[in-house]
Amino acid sequence: MTKQKRAQRLLRYRGLLLDDFQQEALHHVQQNTSLLVSAPTGTGKTLIASYLIDRTLKTGSRLIYTAPIKALVHQKFDEFCSQCGGGQIGLATGDLTLNAAAPILVVTTEVFRNMLRSDDVRIPSFSWVVFDELHYLDHVERGSVWEESILLKPASMRLLGLSATVPNIDGIAQWIRHVHNEPVAVIQHHERAVPLHHHYFNSLGEITPQNNVLEHMAAADNTGAMDLKGGYLSWDDLGGDLVPDYADSSRFLQLTSYLRRNRLFPAIFFSFNRRDCEQKAKETARQYNLLPDHQKRAVQFVVEKQLRRAGIAKKRIPGFDDHLRCWLRGTAVHHAGLLPVLRRIAEQLLSDGLIRIIYATETFAVGVNMPVRTVCFGSLTKFDGRRRRYLTQQEYFQMAGRAGRRGRDKQGTVISMASVSHLAKHPAPVWDEAHLEPVNSRFSFSYNLILNMLQRFPDRSLEDLLAHTFSVYQNQRPRRELVDELNHQRTVLERLDYVSGTTLTAKGRLACNLYVHTILLTELVYHGVLERANPVQLGRLAGSLMWERRSHLQALPGDPWLLELEVIRDTTARRAQIPPEELAVFQHAAALPIGLWAERKPLEQVLQKSAMEAGDFVQLVRRSMDLLRQVQSAAASPELQQSVEQTLQLLDRDVVKVRV
Repeated sequence: MTKQKRAQRLLRYRGLLLDDFQQEALHHVQQNTSLLVSAPTGTGKTLIASYLIDRTLKTGSRLIYTAPIKALVHQKFDEFCSQCGGGQIGLATGDLTLNAAAPILVVTTEVFRNMLRSDDVRIPSFSWVVFDELHYLDHVERGSVWEESILLKPASMRLLGLSATVPNIDGIAQWIRHVHNEPVAVIQHHERAVPLHHHYFNSLGEITPQNNVLEHMAAADNTGAMDLKGGYLSWDDLGGDLVPDYADSSRFLQLTSYLRRNRLFPAIFFSFNRRDCEQKAKETARQYNLLPDHQKRAVQFVVEKQLRRAGIAKKRIPGFDDHLRCWLRGTAVHHAGLLPVLRRIAEQLLSDGLIRIIYATETFAVGVNMPVRTVCFGSLTKFDGRRRRYLTQQEYFQMAGRAGRRGRDKQGTVISMASVSHLAKHPAPVWDEAHLEPVNSRFSFSYNLILNMLQRFPDRSLEDLLAHTFSVYQNQRPRRELVDELNHQRTVLERLDYVSGTTLTAKGRLACNLYVHTILLTELVYHGVLERANPVQLGRLAGSLMWERRSHLQALPGDPWLLELEVIRDTTARRAQIPPEELAVFQHAAALPIGLWAERKPLEQVLQKSAMEAGDFVQLVRRSMDLLRQVQSAAASPELQQSVEQTLQLLDRDVVKVRV
């Protein structure tokens, strides 16, 4: 970089002295150059986006900011409203839209992807798109959304990608240059603002450095004469599939006492089980009073303020008193099964320094920017839906990286609970940010993507889109495999009369507005099946299609009306020559609570009959409402549109309507 260009760098922004990587990033923003920034958690990547937002407002242009989950979208919306004023910032999450014409629009990545697929008229007005948590490209279920968004963005729209440390960030930038034929700068920063120190917690209530854990723990356990290797099979000999969970959950209170004695609060204790989080929080609150009286009064003030802001009374929140007892003693719990208002209160209390230890699932590390002094792991293994395994390096550092507050802590402390016997049998990975896993493509075709591409670009072959995917660029999946997937779905669309050659039929055009369960919903709308449904039935249909945590609901007898729709699904599948499950899976157990809610039953009764957690239920209702809005948008029948509107009014009430 020339001396003249160095002189153009900002040294300070909003009173903060900028690091070199931030200065370099802001220089590229000033030059209107797309860029990817890869840096550890807590090093100040968001400052770059804040500067870009300020610059966008000053130049009179527009920017769209995307984030992977709604909690993070809401957090960024609040943050940018404080920075720029509420009138300058808009919000769109699928179930909530605020100030959509604002120059800065904060959205979930799915919303942005859907805008691109449908050729939304607002897209040309945006000069920049920000992808927060760009490493979500590697997310097994949602990574394709990010890849599509990058592929389909206009070439004129500049891109700012913010990511935790990614070893192949240069490869991602090269792919974007290849796709859009534009320069893309890469900025990598490897040094943490606050260095991390990694430890295990031994049976004597002491911490042991991870780098020589077995020797230290053996000595501490008075087992120096034990041969830690003799008599054990190697990890390879064991087959490598079932990693035992070596956590000793009975010692977490001892760990809490250690944190207290050594002034290591505030702390996050990560557990991969919701019930475990709740039990640990309650037990900690019973055993320890971690707040003085004046901070208890502050807790009461914050809680009352948040309830007023949300517009909901305590009595409407299941289990509120249990949470309040924990908060008043400096303890909290945080997981997706809680009502959003409870999660928001816990986050605010932690931010205000009124929570000493919070027990959370790993979603807390993705959705909330809450640095603490110490991060604790109840276990370093998790069940990923198929097997129990160790955390990946990316997963570990996504959580561990919350340790250490910039400007307040000299180091971040990471403590993992473990036992010497398990570690001797199954040595844990060496946690090293220099060996993070590369980001891989998760791209896959969908019926809706194919239809929208044919509608927008009838003269551009879908094989051309395929050729530009990150998957093909990486040579990760054989191109033939993706071509087969594309050809299979095109054949299905032709058999069902959605396309004729490269031209969309009436059914195909209708299906363009239905982003999930595209074919089933199109058939139900096109043939007038849904017009005969009442609002409660529409709610039950949406709920049965949108429930994702399938293994967590008790099987129930099939809903008679939904069984009729299953017949339509099966008939359509036979015509398409595909398994019925490829079109949709009806979850009858999820239809029950939605139906009860639409019948205006109280939340307590709904949860009791469904054995569903409050937060999961609220998320299910909101996802169901999002699907119904798609149906409403696609339907030509005024009767169906009106019926859907009635369903939305029935569903959007009480705790569901609370936005925090």
